[in-house]
Amino acid sequence: MKTEHILLTSLGVQARETRYQWEGQEATALLTPLALVQLLDPSQRPNRVVAVITQEAKDKTWQTFREGICQALGFEPQLVLIPSGSSRDEIRQILAKVARCVPEGAELTLDVTQGLRHFSFIFYALVLYLTSLRNVKVCGAYYGMIEGPDEPKPIVDLRPLLELPEWFHAVRMFRDQGTTLPIAKLLQPLADALRQEVQKSSKGPPSPEAKERREQAKQAKDVVDWLEKRSFAYESALPLELGKASRRLRDSIKKLAPMDFAGIPPLAKELTNTILTDTIASVAQKAALADDPARRGLWKTKVPLDEEELARQAQMIDLYLDRGQLPLAVGLMREWVVSWAILKSEDENKQWLDRKVRLRYERRLGAIGAFARNEAFRSTITPEQQEFGNFWNQLANDLRNALHHHAMREEGLEEPPRPLESVRCFWDRLKAGAIDLPELGSGGGRLLLSPQGTKPGVLFSALKVAQPDTCLVICSATSASSICEAGERAGFQGSIEQIELTDPHGGFDEINASAEQARRYLLDADKVVANMTGGTTLMGLVVQRLAEEAQKLDRPVRRFALIDRRPPAEQDSDPFVQGDYHWLDD
Repeated sequence: MKTEHILLTSLGVQARETRYQWEGQEATALLTPLALVQLLDPSQRPNRVVAVITQEAKDKTWQTFREGICQALGFEPQLVLIPSGSSRDEIRQILAKVARCVPEGAELTLDVTQGLRHFSFIFYALVLYLTSLRNVKVCGAYYGMIEGPDEPKPIVDLRPLLELPEWFHAVRMFRDQGTTLPIAKLLQPLADALRQEVQKSSKGPPSPEAKERREQAKQAKDVVDWLEKRSFAYESALPLELGKASRRLRDSIKKLAPMDFAGIPPLAKELTNTILTDTIASVAQKAALADDPARRGLWKTKVPLDEEELARQAQMIDLYLDRGQLPLAVGLMREWVVSWAILKSEDENKQWLDRKVRLRYERRLGAIGAFARNEAFRSTITPEQQEFGNFWNQLANDLRNALHHHAMREEGLEEPPRPLESVRCFWDRLKAGAIDLPELGSGGGRLLLSPQGTKPGVLFSALKVAQPDTCLVICSATSASSICEAGERAGFQGSIEQIELTDPHGGFDEINASAEQARRYLLDADKVVANMTGGTTLMGLVVQRLAEEAQKLDRPVRRFALIDRRPPAEQDSDPFVQGDYHWLDD
C-alpha cells in the first residue's frame, strides 16, 4: 500500500499571477502552492491536498485553487473550513481540525506562504505534534517570497527550522539522560548524504576534492558508529566499553572536518559541528580511557586497575545517581566496590576482571555483610566493620535486588528505596578515600570440620590428617562421649568444639541451625578443612553445609575423605589407627 503523501497549505484572500523559481526551474501561477506542485519533482508530488481556509478565503480563492490542483495533479483537493484563530479556543479548533486530516505515518509537505500571518506559527506547532506523536515524515516546508523586487520569486525550503527542535531534543536527551543515540540518528542522514555525494563524484576521474570528500564520508560514518556504541555502553552501564567508545568518539570528532556540502541543510551544518565539537567531544573526553585500547580481542585485560580508573568509573556512577538512573548506578556501584577491594589488596589487581578473583572478593564483602546482619555477632565486630557491612547489605541486597529483579516481590516499590540516601552518604566518603576495607575474622588458624558417629576412629584419623588448630565436631548425644578420647589418642592439643544434633538421622531442620551456630568458628578460621566421611548421612550434610558457609565467608576450604581398609571386626577392636585419606579438592 502506497504511503499517503499530503500537501497541507492555507489560502489567503488574494490570487495574483506570479512567476516562481525553485532549484533552477520556473513556474507561473495565481497561488504559491499551485506553482509548487508544478516545480516539485514528480516523485515528490503529493497524492492528497488539504487546504485550510477561512470563510472569506473560500469565497475569494478556493475555486481558483481547486481548479489549479485538479489540472496539475488530476484529483480534487480537500477543503477544511476554519475560524480566523483570533482566540485561544479558535486556535484549539484549528489544530484539532487539521490534525484529524493527517493520519499516522503519513508523509507531509507543507506550504505556509499564504493565509493569515499567524497561521505559520499554528502550522509549526502542528507539525511538531504530528512528527513526534504520529510518526509523520515531513518531506518539505515551503514559503514563496512574494514580497520584494526579485523576479522570479524564490521558493525556499524551511524544513531546517522544523528539524531544529529535534536537535534541541537530542542535545537535551544527551545532557539529561546521557544517551547519544538521538544525535546519531540525526547525524546518520547527513553522513548518508555525504556518502551519496562521494558516490556521484566517483564516476569521474579522482580529484583532490573527491579524495577529501571520501575521507570526510568515512570520518562521518565513524562518528555515527561510535555515537551508537557509546550510547549502548552508557545505557548498559558498561564502564570499560564506555571508556573505549568515548575515546574513539572523541578522536573521530577531532578528525572530522566541518560539514559543508550541498546535501546538508544549512542550519544542520552549524548545529552538527557545534554540538559534536563543543558538547559531545568534551563529555567524551571525561569518560575516555586513559590509554587507547585495541579494537578487538581481550582488550579489557590490558586496562589497569588503579586510582585513575576507579575515579573515572565513580564519575559515571555519580552521573547515573544525579540523573535518577538508579538501576544503572546501583549495579555499577556494586561492581566498583568489588574492584576497589581488589585494588586495596595490591596483589591481585592485575587479574581484577578474572571471575574467580572477583568472586573471592565478593565473598569477603558478603562475609562483612553477613556478620553485620547477625545479631549474635554484632558484639564481636568493630564499628567500622558494622558500618561497612550495613552499607554492603543495603547496596548489594536491598537496592540491587529490588531494582535488578524489577521488584518481583509482594511489597510495592513506588518510589526510590529507603536505603538509597544512606548508601549515597557512605558512597561519597568511600570514593573520597575516607573509608578503608575492614578486616574480618581469621587469625584462628586451621579449622577441622568432622562428623563423629559410633566409630571413634574417624575423628582420630581426621585429626591426624588435617593437623588443625581447632576442631568442630558434628555429633549426637551418644557419639559425643568418644570425642575427648579420640583427641587425646591423636595427641591433639587444640580446642575441640561440638555441635550436637538432637536427631542425627532425620533432623533435617537442624542443618540451618547448625550453620548459624558454626559461623563464629568459621569466621575465626584462616583455613577450613572438612572431613566428609563418618557419622550419619545427616551429619555429612551438615559438614557439607558448613564448608559452603565457609566459602561464603571467603575462607579457603579443602575437603577430604577417609578410608579404613581393615575388616570391620579389626576396626572395632583397634579403632585408633590412622586410615588412608583422599583429598576431594585441589
